[in-house]
Parts: sequence; C-alpha cells; structure tokens
Amino acid sequence: MEYDNKIIGIPLSGGINSAAVLCWFIEQGFKPKELHLFYAHFAEHSPDTFQFVADQVRYARKHIVNVKVKITRNSVLRFFENEKMIPHPTVSPCSKKLKIEPMERYFFENGVQVDLVGYVKGELKRINRSKKNTIPNLFYEKDFPIKNFTDDWCFEIVDRHIGWHPAIYDLRDENGKRVFKHNNCLPCKNMHLSQMKKVAFYFPEYMTDAIKLSTDLQTYWGRDAQDYYTTFGREDYEPTQCAACAFD
Repeated sequence: MEYDNKIIGIPLSGGINSAAVLCWFIEQGFKPKELHLFYAHFAEHSPDTFQFVADQVRYARKHIVNVKVKITRNSVLRFFENEKMIPHPTVSPCSKKLKIEPMERYFFENGVQVDLVGYVKGELKRINRSKKNTIPNLFYEKDFPIKNFTDDWCFEIVDRHIGWHPAIYDLRDENGKRVFKHNNCLPCKNMHLSQMKKVAFYFPEYMTDAIKLSTDLQTYWGRDAQDYYTTFGREDYEPTQCAACAFD
C-alpha cells in the first residue's frame, strides 16, 4: 500500500507493537501529507507508559513535517465505577467507548485515509477479526504493515529509534520469560488469576484500587469468580448456583 502524500493515522497503545509501527514507518522514509497519532491514556497503564508515548511523538516530529497528535486521558476504574459493573471478559465496553470510538471519530474528523495497526506475526486471528469488524466502505483503509514481524523485532527497532521501552516488559520470571507480554491496563478485566497475582506482586497499589472497586460493586475481576474471591476477596465466598442445578 502506498503511504506517500496520504493522510496516515497510527493509533498508539503505549505498547511495543504500535511503537514499532511508527518506527518502521519513519525508517522506510515515507512522506505522508499528514501523520496523525492518537493515544488513549489510562491511569491504569504502567507508570512510564505516558513518557514512552511522549518520546514517540517527539521522535515523529523530528522526522515528519506535519504531525498532529490527539491524546485522551481516562481511568478504567472510574469508567467501571460509573457504569456500575466490571465487564465480562467476552465484552469490552472500556476499549470500545474509551479507545476505539474516540479514535475512529478523530480519524474521520481529520480525513485520515489509512490506519496502520500494529498486529504482528502470529496474530492472524486478530487481523481477521479486525477486518471483519470494520464497517464496509469505511472512510479509511486499515493496513497491518508489521504482520510478518515478531515481538523481538519490535523491541529491536523501538530500542534503536526511541532508545528505550516500558520497564514492564523487562520483568522476568524464574525461567527468564517476560512476566507481562502486553502493556495493558493493570489489572485488565480479561486477566486470569495467575496474571492478577502478578499485578498484585509487581504493582500492588494498582491491585489494591481494583479490589476496592470490586468490593464496592460486589463483583469480580477476571475470568473466574471463585478463584478471584478466594484469592482477593471474601473467605466465605460460595459460588452462586442456579435454581435448576440446585433442584437436581
């Protein structure tokens, strides 16, 4: 896909993959008519995420003549508090309302022609799902320019151009594997119990705030209510049983 003399949009997530898209785009020497960077910042992102995005913006402005930036600031905890729920992992109103819809609105209002998405090798399902969920005849095209590259490649190109990456990626377990593969919200409502335990260990203040919200709303984080409550909540928790099962 040709990018020169077009209005290009790159949604920055605060993670390594979207940063790699930006670095790749600039390394290739493209000359867009305009480059629009959109970032939805959450208070629950890891501590150095905002600085990471700010450095990406500065880097882009050094190499691209016409860079425009839109940053929104939100809190997932406050959003859930206002909605009086912690969503089930199969639905993501937080992403839809706080990230996707504002980004699409901004791209539409600014005439973005191509949206560059940072899915990498091994994420074919996410790419196909993104294509499937795209509205037919949408005002801009989506492209996945780093779909044949790996996460390791992303770290290499980002470290070479930006000079660093968020510290959350450098946390390793006893086997040398990354503790967190993504720089998402801490915690995320999609997490398994093992992942929430890691949040509680490495970012205790984040988990403390999340537990307080679940107590206030009388609902749980993650994928399994019993595991959550017996680990982070009431000791006397008993799973709710439906009337039909109880009768049988």
